[in-house]
Amino acid sequence: MLFPCFHLREDSSNTLYSDKMEFHAIELPKLPEELKEDSSDILLWAKFINSERKEDFEMIAGKNPYIGSAYRKLQTISQDRRMQLEYEAREKAVRDHNQMLKEAREEGEKIGREKGIRDTVSILKNLGIPTQAILANIQEQYHLSPEASKKYL
Repeated sequence: MLFPCFHLREDSSNTLYSDKMEFHAIELPKLPEELKEDSSDILLWAKFINSERKEDFEMIAGKNPYIGSAYRKLQTISQDRRMQLEYEAREKAVRDHNQMLKEAREEGEKIGREKGIRDTVSILKNLGIPTQAILANIQEQYHLSPEASKKYL
């Protein structure tokens, strides 16, 4: 299984930043169900990250010493209640932050749409366009009902 691989390069000279760093795009839902004996380290890491059962973690950890080390650290973290609470707090903060951004974006889009409709009505009025034509225009352009479009006049 091949994963797209990306490297960092300087824009103007196209110079490779470092041969020690690369990024692989991995679609976890598309991973094969079973691992082969000669599975690559990247595939092993992807399966480890995507694992949900203790047996899978242990099997993959036995195939690579670095993954084994990560698994032991994960076990330690899982046993430490304080670290679990810190992890959960970080996860909650990330979710809260993403939700705030989503709500702010939606509010901004709503405000922008309202301004766009008001500006369109104002411009069309200044051009002397008849009221019925203005209503028809904003109903079509902004997908408004006849009742909703009237509030902008």
